[in-house]
Amino acid sequence: MRHREAIQVYLYQLVHGEQKGLFAFLLLAVLRGISLLYGLGVAVKLGLYRAGILKSHKLPCKVISLGNVTVGGTGKTPTAQRLAATIRDMGYRVVVLNRGYRAGWKGDIGVVSDGKKTYMTVSEAGDEAYLLAKNLPGVPVIIGKDRAVTGDYAVKRFGAEVIILDDGFQHWQLARDLDIVLIDTLNVFGNSFLLPRGTLREPLANLSRAHAFLLTKVDQSSDNARGSLRDTLSHVNPAALVVESIHDPRCFIEIEQWYKGANYQSIGLDTVCQRSVVAFSAIGNPSSFEQTISDLGARVVDAVRYPDHHTYTMAEMQCIMQKAVDKGACALITTEKDAVKIPSEFIHSDRPLPLYVLGIEVKFLAGGDELMRLISDKLKRPTYSSGIAIVPVDKTTTKTDNEIASFRSQ
Repeated sequence: MRHREAIQVYLYQLVHGEQKGLFAFLLLAVLRGISLLYGLGVAVKLGLYRAGILKSHKLPCKVISLGNVTVGGTGKTPTAQRLAATIRDMGYRVVVLNRGYRAGWKGDIGVVSDGKKTYMTVSEAGDEAYLLAKNLPGVPVIIGKDRAVTGDYAVKRFGAEVIILDDGFQHWQLARDLDIVLIDTLNVFGNSFLLPRGTLREPLANLSRAHAFLLTKVDQSSDNARGSLRDTLSHVNPAALVVESIHDPRCFIEIEQWYKGANYQSIGLDTVCQRSVVAFSAIGNPSSFEQTISDLGARVVDAVRYPDHHTYTMAEMQCIMQKAVDKGACALITTEKDAVKIPSEFIHSDRPLPLYVLGIEVKFLAGGDELMRLISDKLKRPTYSSGIAIVPVDKTTTKTDNEIASFRSQ
């Protein structure tokens, strides 16, 4: 495990009470003090936006934000993928803006995909943006920390009619038409402390800004937990729509086939029923992924976990494979988010066992129809301005083209 990831794991265990001793006690006290300062900073900055001293940039198109109030996985990226595909199929020109977390690309505007061709590798784009580009034909994906800048570019370059902000609830620099907040029903609000003492990005009272709440993985949580969560949300924001969703497993794909794209051969979910498998992942909530595999009838004889966004080495993959062989497993199973970070030399090597990628789809349950009506209603309303012109896409365009430089100088 890399030094940075080791620190990440230690801090996670510390704030959740899994580290004991005098040093842990003193460090928690320091983190609590920093959390108070962090909370003050959040309140001041949000207050400046609400008072109009700091201005939110408005784009001449519709903007839908997907976000949360905690760090860690709540399913924003697969939800962004689902909504982008749905809105694209409604006939709108959609562009996804992603901040490019842990991306090797450090410019202001990075075109991961123009909807036809992918220009970045996973190390350049970051795993989330790369996966969105891979799974969203016809939808450009752009990375950059300042979504007002990348949003302007999306409108001028791709004629965006709808922009989806992946992880945008705290990105107040850009005005939005719809704020959807995702909440993981298996890990609702962490330990209820603000960063860095806890995992909250801002106080729960700030959920009053949301137009809708999307409760994720409801099939794995209890009725009592969801009822308590609904009561909390109703108290904080009684006007917001509450929608339930699940991560519905569709099929397995052998990883060599998965990399081929749309022409892959899918494998039935019953392939692993009553058989031993080894699961491995580097995601925000690995227990949910492992539970999904168990719910398919598989026996998870080992579950290998790495910190979120971990990039696998050849040695690590060989070690995981050997564990699976030693335990008599029929296959390795991982997520799509992990699949993009597995070395190609391992994927194309002579492996003793298959490596299955679990394909999932976000499925809306209670409140889903109301959410689609809400989105449709927002999209039908007039935009801030009209007459958006599409700039033709040059097939030779790359993330470092002169047009981006020209755009930034305007």
